[in-house]
Order: sequence, then C-alpha cells, then structure tokens
Amino acid sequence: MSAACIGEPISWLRLEQFALDARDAHIAQHLAACPACAGCLAEIRRDVVALPPLAVPAPRRRWSWRWLFVVAPALAAAVLALVLWPRRPRGPENVATIKGVGEVVLGVVRERDGTIRDDVLTYAPGDRWKLVVTCPPAATAWVDLAVIDAGSIDHPLPPARIACGNRVVVPGAFTITGDRPNRVCVRVGSELDRDRRAPVAGQPDVACLTIRPE
Repeated sequence: MSAACIGEPISWLRLEQFALDARDAHIAQHLAACPACAGCLAEIRRDVVALPPLAVPAPRRRWSWRWLFVVAPALAAAVLALVLWPRRPRGPENVATIKGVGEVVLGVVRERDGTIRDDVLTYAPGDRWKLVVTCPPAATAWVDLAVIDAGSIDHPLPPARIACGNRVVVPGAFTITGDRPNRVCVRVGSELDRDRRAPVAGQPDVACLTIRPE
C-alpha cells in the first residue's frame, strides 16, 4: 500500500518542474518531510513513468517601439534586395506557360522532297514547315504564329484553336525564304487574341524557335 502525503500533495506537474530546476524552496521543504511526494519525485527522476520533459516557457517580453527603429532598416534592405535581385531565368524559349492551360511546348516538322523530319532547325528553298504543339490533354489553346526575320514579321497562318495533347499538329503549312535566320514564334492563349501583336520572346505566353539557312 502506498504512503499517504503528510499534507497537501504536490501535483505531478509541479514535481516535474522541480525535477528540472529544484528552485522552489517550499517544495524542497515538503519533500524533506513527506516520503510519499519524495517517492513520486524519485520515480520521475528514474523515468519510471515516461513523460516528456516539461517545457518551461521563457518570460514574454513586452514590445517596445525602440525595436522598430532597429528592425525597420533591415526590413527595408530585404525589400530592396527582392526588388533588385535578378529574376531566375525562365525555362527553354520554346515553352510558354499559360494560366488555365499550363505549359505549351512548341516544335516544328520539316518536309523536303517527301522526307519529313522533326529533328532539324535548318531550311533551304522549297522546304515546307508545320507546327506541332504539346500541352496538357485536358486543355484547349489558341495558337497564333509569327515568322520574324531581321526586317519583317509575317503571319503565314490564321490563329488556330487546338485540343491539347502530345505533339498536336497545327493546321496549315508555311515556307521560309531568304538567307537569314528566322524566328518562328507562337503566342499562346486560352482565348483568341484578335489583336495580332508581334510576339516578344521571353514573355510567358510566347514560345519561339530559331530556324537557320543551310
């Protein structure tokens, strides 16, 4: 049969705290005279009862306006760094990212004298080209093509609405003439953009490839 406390028993929680710091003189005096509570403390110290250690919270400090003058310059410097820090470069230039659609990957297919290839980016007179687009299958997208060289911008195909999938062929074909590199760019959107602006490489809704003369 366990011994009874000589007075008011000390709670297990207070005994755990006392086991951590032993600062409470009142508890120390009680334990010196009370075998029952002293036995409980001994159990705690022997870890007979496996309880997590009691976390003693640190005293909460009051806010002082003086801290504002210390922290404000650091916050201002952090904001300035975010503004001036160069942005991470976007992904490959043949990939556009459209809200409501997702990633749209631009590719091309070349037909020359009956031979079709999708692994080349060079042209010669008489070549025919088609666009292929890869985007999430559940989406649809509008694709507007522009062919750009050093002196002109051409829209050889009308805007086309495609059902997304893997390497979807955009209706129509086009040719490239001249002897300079041409940029083949598409502006992609979830809706038809009736203002046929020149696509600007590097914009999130624009994907481009460079096709060079042989």
